[in-house]
Formats: sequence, structure tokens, C-alpha cells
Amino acid sequence: MAATLFRPPAVALLEIYSLGAALVVLDRIEKSAGVSLLQAELNDAYGLFLKLTGDSDSVRIAVDCAREVTGEMKVALTAEVLDAPDAGTWSVIQSAPEYQPLLEQSVVFIPQTRNPSMTEKPKSPEALGLLETQGFAAVTAATDAACKAANVRVIAKEKLGGGYITVIFEGDVAAVTAAVEAGRSAAEGVGKLISAYVIPRPSEGVGQILTRL
Repeated sequence: MAATLFRPPAVALLEIYSLGAALVVLDRIEKSAGVSLLQAELNDAYGLFLKLTGDSDSVRIAVDCAREVTGEMKVALTAEVLDAPDAGTWSVIQSAPEYQPLLEQSVVFIPQTRNPSMTEKPKSPEALGLLETQGFAAVTAATDAACKAANVRVIAKEKLGGGYITVIFEGDVAAVTAAVEAGRSAAEGVGKLISAYVIPRPSEGVGQILTRL
């Protein structure tokens, strides 16, 4: 008799129309709700599609948290909870790895299970800074201002299509905060700023996504 494949009892689907806001949402959710990141997938609307699993109550808490954060950041959100998804639905929920030649990167991020024999966890940055703009000139000017303002290190630059770009850097909380403020001012003087945010002590799921950016 074939073994029954375990499926989580509920899934939260969060489509957030800003990469920076999506990382902030994930960080806040993981710190307040008992859910796990199943996958994250870039969409064609300049944002990130988060798929979170857990019990029904927990995923509803996650959705409420996402609504609160995106409301604060004034970013569009599409959210839905699936209770006991049908077996056929999982072929849509769980996307296969995919590379997008136009963006020159993978667009499906699948968290990897840690090897139990690995006792030492990778060191997480004290804080992350996110600067998201529409336009390369704006994000480049913002990055330059951020790096000149404080001791931070750029760790990723994400192109989302439509001219949307997010630069992510790390450092201590004070340095990242100063860098984000400098970058915000520079971006607003050159083009369109989408989001600017600091994430202190980023959650595990955020770190898993960043290792794939």
C-alpha cells in the first residue's frame, strides 16, 4: 500500500505587489504566526507571491498580519486562505524550479530543509535595508547614497520587470537605518521610490529567500 503524502491542513496565498514589502511581510509573519514558508515566486506584477503553510488558525493570523503590514506600507495585496487544499490543487500551489531568461534569474524560491547533522546555523545579519524604485538611475543613486552614509554591504539587486528594482544591503541596525534614510532621499530626488525599509534581525524565511536572490 502506497504511503499517503502529508499535506499541511491550510495554505495562505499572499500576492504582494512589491518585493521589499513582501520581505517585510514575511519577516513580520514569521515572528508572530506559527506558519512555514512553502515557496516564494516572483510574479509579473513587480512583486512576490508567498505561499505559507500551517494550521487553519495560524494561516489566518498570517493573512491578517499581511493586511496590516501592506496597509502601513500602502502596497497592494491579494490574499486567500485554502483549507485542506484538494490533492489536484497542489500541482498548482507547488511550482517547479523555473529560470526566467528575461530577468536572468530563478523566479521560484524553494526553502531547503537543513541537514540535522549541521549544528551551526549561518550567521544572520543584524539588519537588512531595502530600497525599491522604478528606474535604474534612481536605485543606483539610492545605493550610492546609502553606501556613502553608513558602513553597509550590498548583498542583492533584484530586477522585477517594468523597471522595478530592489537593492538589499546588510549591516548593524544603526548603519542600515542611516543608509535607508539617505537612499530614500536620493531615490526621491531622481525618480520613483516604491519602498524603503529596515528589517532588524530578519527571520529565517527571509534569510532563505535572500540566499537565492
